[in-house]
Amino acid sequence: MLFAGWAMDGNIFDGLSHDGYDMLAVWDYNDECLEADLSGYDEICILAWSYGVYFAGRFIEKNKSLPFTAKVAVNGTMCPIDSTYGITPEIFNATIAALSPNSLLKFYRRMCGGAERYCQIAQKLQNRPFESVKSELENIRNTYVADGMPEADWDYAFVSRNDLIYPPQAQLAFWRNKVEIIEIECHHYPDFKRIVSRAFILKGGVVEAFSRSADTYEENAQAQYVVAQTLADKIAGCGRLRGTVWEIGPGSGFLSRRIAEDSGISELTLIDVSPISDNLPGEHVIADAETMIINQASESVDAIVSSSAVQWFNSLKTFFCQAHRVLAPGGLLAVAVYGNRTFNELEGLVSPSRVFTTTALKRYVEPLFDILDIEETAINQKFNSPMEVLRHFRLTGVAPAATSMESVAVAKQVVRNNVTTLTYNPIFLLLTKKKL
Repeated sequence: MLFAGWAMDGNIFDGLSHDGYDMLAVWDYNDECLEADLSGYDEICILAWSYGVYFAGRFIEKNKSLPFTAKVAVNGTMCPIDSTYGITPEIFNATIAALSPNSLLKFYRRMCGGAERYCQIAQKLQNRPFESVKSELENIRNTYVADGMPEADWDYAFVSRNDLIYPPQAQLAFWRNKVEIIEIECHHYPDFKRIVSRAFILKGGVVEAFSRSADTYEENAQAQYVVAQTLADKIAGCGRLRGTVWEIGPGSGFLSRRIAEDSGISELTLIDVSPISDNLPGEHVIADAETMIINQASESVDAIVSSSAVQWFNSLKTFFCQAHRVLAPGGLLAVAVYGNRTFNELEGLVSPSRVFTTTALKRYVEPLFDILDIEETAINQKFNSPMEVLRHFRLTGVAPAATSMESVAVAKQVVRNNVTTLTYNPIFLLLTKKKL
């Protein structure tokens, strides 16, 4: 779902696509009547821009039963008219008072950062009657004054450093300590294609990459093997693995075989988007665990474990919330994900799609779980040549780039920069469900 900003229509997202996803544009906030049937979707991601962030927040608040995962704000906050967190009341009121077709044109140019960029996208603008645009702005003010800030959780906030419409300092002040902030070099109107590729996982591509490397993964994924064994040791040491256990993303079974040895387990279910080897223990379920968990009954699982998998989810924050709901009282959640130092040798070559830090993960889990252990480490995997690095990517299915075009650029830069070492930055979390 793409929530446009003020004075826009669906054309602003023209040409935007992401494999495996349908796109629904939301615009014109004169009213909030959305005539769309969302009942057939098992996952809904949101990207909201400018004043669309506020109305997306209202939509999320009113539709908590929908299967939302990633929620991404771009150049906006949930306080649209605010001296600290939004556009100041003085500027907002002056904009309404002076609004005319000419001032609207100036707004579009300022939004784009100048006439050159405006000319490139002019055909996407000025498609609505002026009176509709004016009344929309008045309705934004009236709605916010009447109802205030909505209650909605977000995952990421993209903030343009050169935004001339929505002050970057206001955005940073609002989102600080709430979400992961990604600062980008552009004006108020961003490169939506780039943001979508960074913010939302191409799940079909993940399935394809790991299915293609199924026969070569175990032999070449040395770092992932070390991560799985370390997590298995931590799980065994805590002595809390019991009852009904889910493993998410078993892959080649590095972790599966170890946890299956625990005598406390009464039922083990392995869940993966790719085919699961018949040689692995437990019941096998081919499914997207990120959406499967949304439909799982509350307090129905005693433990959830996962190594090197949940970083492929669209929203790790939502996953933690769902895991808390699904786990029985005192239930165990044990996961290993990769931190933002992973592949730091490629810094500047590719934009990371996931920005995990120990600080952020603590912020996600502390309200929901008691922390038994949280540890961050680094594994340096050395190769004989840059070509061996590229071969490693291919044989393990680990993709450092979000798109095929980025992958080609990364391959060229790996060779040009003589990259022969890769850093994996695992973060281990052992958590038990709090009683809220």
